[in-house]
Amino acid sequence: MLTKNFGAGLISVCATVATLFFAVPVFSHHGWSGNTAGDVTITGVLVEKVQLRGPHGTMKIRDSEGQLWNVTLAPGPRTHRAGLKASVIPLGDLVTVHGARNDDLSEFEAKVRRVEWGENVFDVYPAK
Repeated sequence: MLTKNFGAGLISVCATVATLFFAVPVFSHHGWSGNTAGDVTITGVLVEKVQLRGPHGTMKIRDSEGQLWNVTLAPGPRTHRAGLKASVIPLGDLVTVHGARNDDLSEFEAKVRRVEWGENVFDVYPAK
């Protein structure tokens, strides 16, 4: 009898842990709510390569005025499907991003829909 109850309790605990594990990425996704300060186009030099881990892909570029911008891309798998992989754009190359600026204008961050590099266009959030 004790073994049956222990087994049922263990299954319940494992199910709860698994549910929480898979729910964490959903809660960390923030959508576009913090980026409604208007459309922005930024051209700059890539200073931190594309990273595809976490809830969204990221990269950093420095514009012609020397300002460092944190660029938020689509979630990793979606950015990857758009052709923008971690090793595609070399550090030091010029890129242009199009998206929406962070509501807090003291933050130099934009969530972008499109990345342009040379003749390459990566629509990480393509128009429907």
